[in-house]
Amino acid sequence: MTWLTILLSLYVIYCGLLFFFQTGLLFPASFAGPLGETLPTAETERIELPTDQGTTIAWFIPAPGNPGSDAAEVEARPLAVFFHGNAELIDQQWAIIDLYHDLGISILMVEYRGYGHSDGTPSQDHIVADTLAVLDTVLERDDVDADKLVLHGRSIGGGLAAQVALEREPAALIVESTFKSVSGLAWRYGVPPFLVRSPLRSDKAFAQLDVPILIIHGQHDQIVPAGHAEALAEIAEDATLVVFEADHNTLPTPDQAALYADSVREHLEDAGVVR
Repeated sequence: MTWLTILLSLYVIYCGLLFFFQTGLLFPASFAGPLGETLPTAETERIELPTDQGTTIAWFIPAPGNPGSDAAEVEARPLAVFFHGNAELIDQQWAIIDLYHDLGISILMVEYRGYGHSDGTPSQDHIVADTLAVLDTVLERDDVDADKLVLHGRSIGGGLAAQVALEREPAALIVESTFKSVSGLAWRYGVPPFLVRSPLRSDKAFAQLDVPILIIHGQHDQIVPAGHAEALAEIAEDATLVVFEADHNTLPTPDQAALYADSVREHLEDAGVVR
């Protein structure tokens, strides 16, 4: 056996291992931390979606001060759907809840399969399908303004938000610390992109979307270099790029929290979601 044959065999084995273990590498649910012990607010509604793999859990967290869809004089509020990073849970998104509640916006978070209390195996197809199923039901509520939908994702969640945006056009899209595509990142590990089962092609999605997009990124991000954000901004029809002096896991830093919130608010004002 020649050295070339040995190297080729080892490469095929390497690609095979990554193919079969890619779900755990891309969606490391075991690193997401402990579950929360309580719902974020007393008004939070826990939604259970039956799937072919069990049950997917979601939270609808109404904007504060709204009497709810069963009230006589309900006010339809904008809705933000938030997609967390691959080592997080919906239980940990207190800052995002506060951000949108301060703007008078209700929040929907659909937990990924295999994360938190959701059953099953995570993947692009599963998460997008579950989100669409829950979202379509929530958009029918009297206390939700379906014309003022915001999709917001962090890291891998940005890629998921972009895929959902292709199916349900939002009034505004926000992505932060997000890559051009997972399949594109595969070459960094010497793996052909066609082996990736959850490609999350944000670049292709951005090229098709005609909605205002806010792209937030850390200048010192070593996991998803800032060049990904710059490339996405060039691809999109209507994009605003805001770069912070932060890395992948510290965006925003405590002293940047106000600027981060202002960036989101201004984007939603420009999109007509909030006054």
